[in-house]
Amino acid sequence: MVVAKVEPSATREFDAEICVLKGEGTTIRRSYQAYVHILNVRQSAFAKHIEMIKTGTVVPVGKEGKRDEEGCVVLRPGARAKVRFEFAKRPEYVRPGMRMLFRDGRVRGVGIITGVPEVQTAAS
Repeated sequence: MVVAKVEPSATREFDAEICVLKGEGTTIRRSYQAYVHILNVRQSAFAKHIEMIKTGTVVPVGKEGKRDEEGCVVLRPGARAKVRFEFAKRPEYVRPGMRMLFRDGRVRGVGIITGVPEVQTAAS
């Protein structure tokens, strides 16, 4: 028997560190929609917020995230970022540390869930 210290609950949003593996000719920016796979969860999700990960390594030209004309971060293949995703249809049970894969047409990427926002209950 497993005793849970925290009662599990479903969430619509989660944070993840992602790496875009493949997807020539595609840009990933805020409101990007992809099909997310997390264990047995398969659902469409939107990118609500994107923040580049600063690394000490040299990144080849064209691989790093750029900014578009509106100042929003744009990801290309090879880029790494912290992204807040929101499920499109219904809340799901996810935990930090779970691995994820996202896809959309020719775009492929992987990541690890780093956080889940606290569930706020409505005062009655």
